[in-house]
Amino acid sequence: MRVNKLVLRRLAGLLLAVLMLPLLRSAGPGSDTSVIPIMAPTLEWTEEELRRDPNVIVVLSEAFWDPTQIAGLQFSRDPIPVYHALQKVYTSGTMLSPQYGGGTANVEFEVLTGNSMRFLPEDDIAYETAVKHNVDSLAGILGRQGYTSTAITPFHNWYFDSTNVYRRFGFSRYISLEFFNPDEYVGPYIGDHAVARRIIEETRRSGGSDFIFANTMENHYHYWPNKFKNNTVQIKGKVPGAALAILETYAQGASGADAMLQQLVEHYSRLKEPTILVFFGDHLPQLEKDYYVYRETKYIESENDPDFLPKMYNVPVLIWNNYMTGPKDNLYISPSFLSPYILQLAKKPGSAYTDYLADLSQRTPVIPPRKYYEAMQINPAELAPYEAWQRSILTGAGADSGAGSSGVPGGVPDSGSPDVSGSVYEKVYRPHAPAEVGTGLKHQTGGRTGASESSTVTHASANFILGYGEPVIESVSPSPLDIGESAAATITVTGGRFGMGSVVCVNGKELETTWHSEETISAVLPKELQSNPEQLGVEVRVIDEKGTILARSKTFLLSMAQR
Repeated sequence: MRVNKLVLRRLAGLLLAVLMLPLLRSAGPGSDTSVIPIMAPTLEWTEEELRRDPNVIVVLSEAFWDPTQIAGLQFSRDPIPVYHALQKVYTSGTMLSPQYGGGTANVEFEVLTGNSMRFLPEDDIAYETAVKHNVDSLAGILGRQGYTSTAITPFHNWYFDSTNVYRRFGFSRYISLEFFNPDEYVGPYIGDHAVARRIIEETRRSGGSDFIFANTMENHYHYWPNKFKNNTVQIKGKVPGAALAILETYAQGASGADAMLQQLVEHYSRLKEPTILVFFGDHLPQLEKDYYVYRETKYIESENDPDFLPKMYNVPVLIWNNYMTGPKDNLYISPSFLSPYILQLAKKPGSAYTDYLADLSQRTPVIPPRKYYEAMQINPAELAPYEAWQRSILTGAGADSGAGSSGVPGGVPDSGSPDVSGSVYEKVYRPHAPAEVGTGLKHQTGGRTGASESSTVTHASANFILGYGEPVIESVSPSPLDIGESAAATITVTGGRFGMGSVVCVNGKELETTWHSEETISAVLPKELQSNPEQLGVEVRVIDEKGTILARSKTFLLSMAQR
């Protein structure tokens, strides 16, 4: 008897929901049995809905890791219950990160491009040294297939040259710290909930399928006591109190990351758009110098611990979706192999390079540092073509997008045996493209120091948008403005979208600005700006801490009261 595939999908979805319920009722070690309010996806899909290209959302969660795996500790509650519940049902596992305690950009580099830090000098930051021209990435691959590609980072746009790197990767929009709100901090950094909110907003904004890459900052170093306003995780064990206090702070931050995961899963469980969510940690947290907390808790003895590499470099990864059923995979891969895995899961074609990486990952799923090759039975000859291909990409041997002789973006080496002589650990591949002419706007007036040439944002395409584009001024009040005899007056600007980088400027002068909401900001107007007796030119600029103007509104003419 022929069974309709759509009926099978619906039955599988209902079965999955039943299986998920008991998993989501336990919050883990040391917790009560209260229900975690998270939905299993039980949407009913039509064949037409399933033909839509899936949204692909990739979240790099800063320093995300499971502290409950440290033996001998008692947690008052599981800090990451949602992750623990979902990993039992959905594809999950670990990735061998190239980093410990920092260097997030290098993990991004691997995940987005498929290139490996193992073939670059150990102390390199790839974004600063290797990405000097257009390099193909998940953003570019999916963007060419009609996706809207957006990068979201709640940190400075200039850090690690991120704006230029994301543009070179093929993203069409980059939302950086300057476009977040000042009331979205959790501790010293922007909260993960604010990143989740923008992910959801961007999938609502576009009319088609989205590729979104987002990273977070809430649980970034440091982890000293009182980092967060409230700490809801207590830990007990035969460990010095100072070490426990640091670990409790980290666990609280991990709880924020877990809440973000829940926020996204709950939203996309209800959304009738096929969606894949990839959630992973970039590196283990630096719990103070010389692995202080790890040693005090006996997680490791020292750097000579026989399991030092997996213990200190394995990071968790979870791949959730709202529309597919089937067996879960247990992953153990290098981050550079994640992008081909995602493309295959989404049933989207990649490039010749990602196809090669997908095949290589079946034979060599994990690439450790070279000193571990023999112990982990890694054949250097197996990796030589990979290293040569990557070199071709990063040195710009192909066309502008890194295309090689095949014409496929990604830097296919020329035919024949690639020259792999000489280790890249002995050579530094740092291609220098001709100096780019900045078309970004440099702030040159007001109280801040003017931007240097290095802080100028360069745009290769008019389609690349920083943040939300031009701010809009709908009104300025009071109007007409009557300062009278007072030394200064306050003007209120209504419009949007205003974030923490939004600054009111009048007649080109930057004013002290107060943020009230995404639609309202105000500024104190000194009396000396009444140089024009009839009207003032009001403008909103988005300015970063280096003084670079990232966006600016059209000028709004404010009438002055006749006296």
